[in-house]
Order: sequence, then structure tokens, then C-alpha cells
Amino acid sequence: MANLVYKRVSTDQQSTARQNLVLDEAGIEDPVVFEEDPGTSSRLHPLQRPKFRELLTYARPGDTCTSPRCSASFAAPDTSST
Repeated sequence: MANLVYKRVSTDQQSTARQNLVLDEAGIEDPVVFEEDPGTSSRLHPLQRPKFRELLTYARPGDTCTSPRCSASFAAPDTSST
């Protein structure tokens, strides 16, 4: 069983430093990290984000998936105005 971690930020002006702190405090052992490139568009559905799709391909039954900032990581784009 693997400990999978998904991290992303919304813009290239942001950092995953706080997410790293949260993960360190959680004490996750031997994480397999999937981190989107900074600035991967928030307009993309999570399934269109390269590292998220990689995580889904890698994941196996029994693995644990952690995202230190779920609201940003898995939010779907707002399409209400289109």
C-alpha cells in the first residue's frame, strides 16, 4: 500500500510551502508525491490536470491519497457564467 500525495497551487506566484508543512505535521511516511506544475490552470477539470491523472493511473486498491488543500486540488472550474 502506498501513501499518495497530490499537491497543486492555482498560480505560479504561489508556493506549496504551506502544503509541505501540513504534510510534514501529518507524518506521512514514504509519500509518493504528484505535484502539478505551478500555474496549472484552475480552469481545468481535475481529470484534465496531468499529475492528477497520473495519480489516478498509479493508485491501487488500499492506497491512501492525501491532498493538503482539497478545496483547491479537486475543485472543478466554475462554468456558471459560460
